[in-house]
Amino acid sequence: MPKDLPAEWISGKLKSLKVSDLVRNAPERLTIYKPQKSRNTKNLLCRWMPMPESIDIRPNAGRNSSGKRMPYVGSTNFEDPYKAAKAAVRWWEELQEDIDAKKKVQQFNSGHSLAKYWEIWWGKYSQRKDKSDRNKRDNRNRWYGSGWGLGEQEWSKISIDEITQKDIADYFSMLDARGDGTKGWGAETKKNQKSLLNKLNREAINDFPNLRQFVFPKIEAKQQVAKEHFDQDQWKALLEKINELSGGVATKDLSFNQYENLVWTERNKCNQRNWVDLYDVLTLMFYFFLRSEDVPRLQMEWFTDVGSDENGNPKVVVYLEKTKKDRLKQETEHIFPDGYKIWNRISKRRPSGYISFPYLPRKEGAENESHVGETANVLLKEAAKLAKIKKRGAITLTTIRHTSFRLTLEEMPPLRDEQDIRFFADNGNTGVESLRKTYLKYTQKSSFLSDVRKSMPKQSWAFFKGRVSLDE
Repeated sequence: MPKDLPAEWISGKLKSLKVSDLVRNAPERLTIYKPQKSRNTKNLLCRWMPMPESIDIRPNAGRNSSGKRMPYVGSTNFEDPYKAAKAAVRWWEELQEDIDAKKKVQQFNSGHSLAKYWEIWWGKYSQRKDKSDRNKRDNRNRWYGSGWGLGEQEWSKISIDEITQKDIADYFSMLDARGDGTKGWGAETKKNQKSLLNKLNREAINDFPNLRQFVFPKIEAKQQVAKEHFDQDQWKALLEKINELSGGVATKDLSFNQYENLVWTERNKCNQRNWVDLYDVLTLMFYFFLRSEDVPRLQMEWFTDVGSDENGNPKVVVYLEKTKKDRLKQETEHIFPDGYKIWNRISKRRPSGYISFPYLPRKEGAENESHVGETANVLLKEAAKLAKIKKRGAITLTTIRHTSFRLTLEEMPPLRDEQDIRFFADNGNTGVESLRKTYLKYTQKSSFLSDVRKSMPKQSWAFFKGRVSLDE
């Protein structure tokens, strides 16, 4: 016999009933309840909450935007509590079947999701000795980046073959929304995320031989702006100013003890020994085509005096231990003969160890996390300001690398032979296309326009002198 309904339910004070109080063998936490008046129906509803929370297969265990867990909800289609209770049990049984089916899908997805292939790929990549700590941190951030990382996206948890073109397109749109709205903003981030997605896709090929490549929206690059560099006069003026700030000793041969005894204070970066260090940093960057990232790591032990070349000129080479994107790299040598003299002078005052601001602490393998680059850039900006050198963009150590390529190309005969271009690019640790696009094209264009101006006749009509009255 069914139990009598509580008086509070009949009076309307009680709004819900346990189904187990109305029918036998009903599941726990299954209830029926009265709908709100706004629903325009008297049919009772039912609800059930999975417990413990760990068995809830819904995203975030069924929490709403406020963080509160919400139960599964259904309609019994009955106003009578006893009929509604039996209907609630049938609803619950169907719900369990649906949950079991979804569990199987989730179990499959968990073993074939983008997240799973990330774990496999990262497990191998993180152990590679040829990859720098910085490179590994960057890749890890591309997965775990708060809000924008691949691992933060819902589709990273479904089976990789279920990821759609729309998922990727929406993701790229989200990256765009993080920017300032200018054309090409975030292009580099998109390229990096695309590269990582393709690597994870390849990792899944063994499980999905017919897996298609991801389809990406077109990545619009930022508008290219000519790389900032110093011209001949500016470069000369900058070095003269730094030498002047050093008290004239930057261009002198100093012993190690003389160098150590130069005026220095921790309270002010603009001191004599720091100016000497800056002069050495800039000239080494110029003659050996170094990058700003090389500066904190550069050590005297990386340089080797190899004697004379086939023309009898003394030559020194530098072996960079790490290069861009961790590529293996052969030695780099100076092209201007003065490169040897510059290195020889520096080697006398710093015969071993770090060359750039050696007093600054740094961790081996993580030198770029030190204050070396920051210190050099502060001094460089100050020297340029005092030398009254103004540029369109910011003046940084990278400006010196651009100056090195530009001024070297200006002094060299036109590079017409493909093999010569490749040798020059390889020695400067840059790509051939980058050399053409960023440096060679600019130099050839400048030279061409100069020659054109020289040969063009004067236009008499441009300076026609007529009678002009300014009176009203």
